[in-house]
Amino acid sequence: MVTDRIDERRPRRRVRDRYQSTRIYYAAGRPPSFLAKWTSRLALFSAVAALVAAALHRLHLLPTPVAMTIAYIVIVCAGLSLLMAFVAGLDIWVTGRQGAARVFCGAIVALGLLAIPAGVWAMSLKWPRINDVSTDLAEPPEFTEAKDERPPGANATEYEGDEFAAIQRAHYPDLKSLILPRPTEESYELVLQALAKLKLKTTLEVPPEDEQDAPGFIELSDQSQILGLVDDIIIRVLGEDGSSRIDVRSQSRFGEVDFGRNATHVRTILKEVASRFEASVPDVDKATQAVVDKRNKLKAEKGRGPASKADRKRPNLSRSDIRRAPGQKASQPGSAAGQGRGKSRGQFDE
Repeated sequence: MVTDRIDERRPRRRVRDRYQSTRIYYAAGRPPSFLAKWTSRLALFSAVAALVAAALHRLHLLPTPVAMTIAYIVIVCAGLSLLMAFVAGLDIWVTGRQGAARVFCGAIVALGLLAIPAGVWAMSLKWPRINDVSTDLAEPPEFTEAKDERPPGANATEYEGDEFAAIQRAHYPDLKSLILPRPTEESYELVLQALAKLKLKTTLEVPPEDEQDAPGFIELSDQSQILGLVDDIIIRVLGEDGSSRIDVRSQSRFGEVDFGRNATHVRTILKEVASRFEASVPDVDKATQAVVDKRNKLKAEKGRGPASKADRKRPNLSRSDIRRAPGQKASQPGSAAGQGRGKSRGQFDE
């Protein structure tokens, strides 16, 4: 009897209490945790560092190797911020702490920063792994000024040989030498006019010498619009049997994949040179054009021997008629090239 009365006085647990949440709100009024605070701080710091580095690099105030190092640090910090956001989010879910807005902001910024290299990597898969293209795969022109201007850590100016040649033949079969039925000096002037039309500034000009059968060379650089990555370009004008052979080579200073920029440089320059030639000779008959096309096809299929004129790859910098861009230093300060330095004919204001 006594036992039954005690059981009746004991409060019964309601059924709905069994389905209530078991979360413990023991820190609802406390400030955000350490991870919640530094998630947003680290993410915002990484975003600001990335923007400042990109702007300074575009303005040529920050070397490319330093900018790439900062980019790697930003990626690591963004990944760390995202990890901290995940841990802080779990802590807020369990304990009810404040700081959900900080965690959300940090996670969004970190994901945005990580999406940039992820997108670049995904785009690079669609392009061939090549950073150097040339219209002459057997004897590509060699750089002179670019070889001295490249900082440590940049790509080597030497051509990779058969590896790059095979990739180029597979992906860019249209890149061929341009042959004009003009003397070498006239073709050289046409190239300078084409570069002026494209608003490209030359860094080195070496006119051809018909007496010594020396080809002409023109070097220049171009940079991307957003990040300011530099591509070096060299043009060789070589005389062959009363005509001229124009070869263009373009190489990226940094990176293994050029995203097709070098091939675009070559196509643009050759197209403009051909347009200047057609504008200077509007009355070229079909017979002459057929001969030129046939010669182009034969030259593309026929390889040249080791004793060809193209073996003169690097120009003689002691020649007095070499034109350099203002501010360019000659490789031999005491040579005639350094004394005869003047304004390049290819220099035009953008």
